This record gives sequence, C-alpha cells and structure tokens, in this order.
Amino acid sequence: MTGQGRSRQPVVKRDEHEHERRFEPFIALREIPRAHEPVPFLGPRTFDRVPGYVFLCWDTAVGVLAAAYPVLGQSHLSRSLWVREFDPSIRCLIQVADRGFQAPDGPDVFDQSQRDNSDERRQLWRYFAQAIGQPAPYWPWDLNFQELIEQWKPGNDVVIAVPEQSPDMTPLLQLSALYEHGSPTHRVLTHYYLKGVRDASVGTRVALECLADSDDPDNNFFTGLRERLVLAARAPEAPAPDSLDDLGEHALRAVFSGLMERRDTLAVDAVRALRQWGVTEHMPFATLQRHRVENTVMLEEWLPRLQEVPGYLPNPGFAGLTTNVDRPGRRFLDPATGAPVLEGLDYRGEVEEYVTLLPRRLPATSPLAELIIDGDGHGNWIRVTDGTLYPAPAGEYDVSWGYRGSGYGPLVERLLDDITTPPIDRWIDPSHTELTALTKTKMNNGTVLTRAQLETAREQPKSRWDN
Repeated sequence: MTGQGRSRQPVVKRDEHEHERRFEPFIALREIPRAHEPVPFLGPRTFDRVPGYVFLCWDTAVGVLAAAYPVLGQSHLSRSLWVREFDPSIRCLIQVADRGFQAPDGPDVFDQSQRDNSDERRQLWRYFAQAIGQPAPYWPWDLNFQELIEQWKPGNDVVIAVPEQSPDMTPLLQLSALYEHGSPTHRVLTHYYLKGVRDASVGTRVALECLADSDDPDNNFFTGLRERLVLAARAPEAPAPDSLDDLGEHALRAVFSGLMERRDTLAVDAVRALRQWGVTEHMPFATLQRHRVENTVMLEEWLPRLQEVPGYLPNPGFAGLTTNVDRPGRRFLDPATGAPVLEGLDYRGEVEEYVTLLPRRLPATSPLAELIIDGDGHGNWIRVTDGTLYPAPAGEYDVSWGYRGSGYGPLVERLLDDITTPPIDRWIDPSHTELTALTKTKMNNGTVLTRAQLETAREQPKSRWDN
C-alpha cells in the first residue's frame, strides 16, 4: 500500500459489518490514549474501491488511526467502512462530516466503531486531536478538494483557495464584462456573482468566527478550539455586494427582461445559474407550470398559436425548463407572452405534458372577461375582452396564495381591478367573500366563470368562507 497510490484489490462483498467477522473490532476514538507529543503522520491514502474520500492516517498508541475526509466532485455512495477490506492495519476509523460545526468541539466527526452516531457522538473532534497529539487539519465545506487534502502535511501553512460554487456563478461575471461598468445590468450581474462567492465561502467564515471565539476569554462556546483544530485551507476574502435598492423595481425588471431576450450561450448559463440560486423575483417568468395532456382541456386552443423554435439556438428562457423535463421534445414560444414551452415525452416518445413558465404579469390591454378552470384548478386560464387567452400569471408562490389555502381568489380579485397586476409574492389574508369560497370549490376542467359571475361573488360577503 502506497501513500497516494491506487490499490488494485479484487472486488469484495459490500457488507458494512463484514469486518466484525474477519477483523478485530475497531477501537473507539475516545479510547485512544492522549498523545503528549505529535504522533507520526503516515500520509494520505486513496482507494479505487472506496471513492469519494481521502484517508489521512496517523500512527497512534493503538495503531493506525484513519480519518476519512469526503472530497468535492465525487460520489459518496461508497462507505468509508469498506476501507478496512483493503487496509487491515487500520484500528480506528473516523469520518469527517461534509458539513456541521458544533460547540464546543468544532467539526462533526463520526466514529465508525459506533453504531449510534447521535449528536453527542459527533462531538469528537477534541478526541481526534488528543489521539494525534496536535491540532487536527480541517478543510471548510466547499474547500475539501482532493488535491488539497492529499498535499497536506503537519506544519503546512494555510492554503488560500477559491471554494466550489453551487451553482457556478462565473457566467454572471463573464456576462457583466459585456456591459458598461456601472450600468444597471453590470451592477445586477456583479451583485449576484459576489453574493454567490460569499455564499460559497460561508464554511470559511464559520471556522474563522469559531476560532476567533476561541481567542476571546469572555466566550466559552469554543474554548480551546485552536489547540485541537488547524485550518488547512480558507477562501479568499470577497467584498460585500453593493446594494441594488436605488435601482427600483422597474429598472430591475428591465435588466432581467433584457437578459431573457439575449440569444447566446453565455446568457443561457447566466440565467440558469440565477434560477438555480433562486433569483427569480424580477424575471418576467417565475413559476414552472406543467400542462398535462390528460387533464388540460384548453390545450386545444392554446397549442395552435405556439411557434416552434430550433432546439439548437440558445434561448435563456429554456434554462428554467430543460432540467425539469426527463425526455424533452420540441421547443416553442408563446407569442402572446414570450414564454418558453417544452414538450415532455413519455417512454414511448409520445407527448404527455407541455412545460412552460408562467408570466408574472399579463401583457394585456383588455380587461378580464373569463376565468377558465383547468388542470384540476392548478393550470387556469384568463381570457380578456379582445378574445386573447393567457395562462394565469403567477409569482413565487404559484397561483395559490393567501391565508389558510385561499386558492387563487386573491389573484382573481386583483385581475378584476387590473389585468396587468403584479403577482402576490407574500401571504395575505383573503377577503371573506363568496369569491374566496368559489375559488376553493372543486370544478370540472373547462368550467368558465364570467366576469359578471366573479364580480357578483366578490360583492357577496360570506361568514364561513373557509368551510
């Protein structure tokens, strides 16, 4: 067995307790005597049959202690316990958690000799440091790159490294370079890029803050942490993003609408990253909507107006759809709203659904004429007086808002007053009217509620609207 080499042992049965029958039991970490001076560091070890971990090993008083550090970018479907099949010399095996930092000990540690890894059993970092006679190395989450762990030796200086971002916000920085410095679009892209960088660095900030607490004599949460933990890597300091409050809602909406109108791959990557990070508040489209062929009667009217677009041409709108459809088919645009539409196919290659993004506001100039119930009440439509059919608009909470499941009543009330109403992105107390009761009633798909019916229901109070 070599320190950084790859072992070539034959495949073995993946029985996590087989070592109990073939090897001596593991020694519990708490039972290793305290080392009064640093014990020999045996280096890193990796195993093809146990992917996703680097095992840092020390020669302790009871034998080899192996600490399994999970690494970024690799599957952790394997169990660190399997390592004993390839290195029977390991007498104590612990696993550092992906995340978790608890007072007073520090990072979470799992002792693989213990079947119960409750919160109390995770607080073992002090015993790790005691067993090796020195502060134990720690890589904050999103910095546990395999090459950094493998290169570490006792006494090394801390390595400053860029943490892994999830999602990767780099396309925002690249796209911002195409706009004039200080312009609204440049500011928005830079703002969210820096937020992504700082979010990826949170593991470093947690560790540094806890170490600072350890240095504070008035703080007893992490007393002595520096004596048992050495930071092996840290993220570079990143400036806080500038506020966007001065831009205002209209300017922000214009920025995101402009991004959606681009037709290049960089814009697709940037919009995808923003959507994955949950930055959709000012985008023209927010909620994903699945129109199932089996229960959406208005597809017969809606589908003929859709315009098919080539799948090879980049369009940021589809960045929010492709990852949500297992078997994508043809792509379309709805000319009435500009919304992307993607066919979803079943295993036979037949269309089973049309997946789209709902507009935040309807681009209509005529007032509401009809509300059409569809998709079992989850895919409703709005017809305006000029005859145009629109999918019901939606915000962050889809089309069902309000206190105690009021359904889409608050949306209908707003649309009656203003067809271009903004979405309701916060919970509200709905009106105690027949309209609220009506919109909570189960109706057949294709049911048409006229403007007159809706206004009459809104004018009638209902004392027990929530029943």
